[in-house]
Amino acid sequence: MLKQAGETESQVLKEHLILLALSKISRYETECALFEAKYAEPFDAFQRRMLAMKNQEDFAADDDLLDWEFADRALRGWNEKLDALRHVD
Repeated sequence: MLKQAGETESQVLKEHLILLALSKISRYETECALFEAKYAEPFDAFQRRMLAMKNQEDFAADDDLLDWEFADRALRGWNEKLDALRHVD
């Protein structure tokens, strides 16, 4: 990343980290949206429904639950990191 006149290295680094966070957020938002469209419900509802299933196995849905849970947690984590970065001077 090229440094502009008057920018400090910390400003350039902060901008780079913000762009990285936005890229990750976009990736995980897309992944969560695909699962939400596939199952026509938000993650929390899908998770509750899957946990309530007794004596039933759906390996594909179980795999999706794990992948969706990872994407959901990653999305929340990157949003928190972005928020923290925006409050750093």
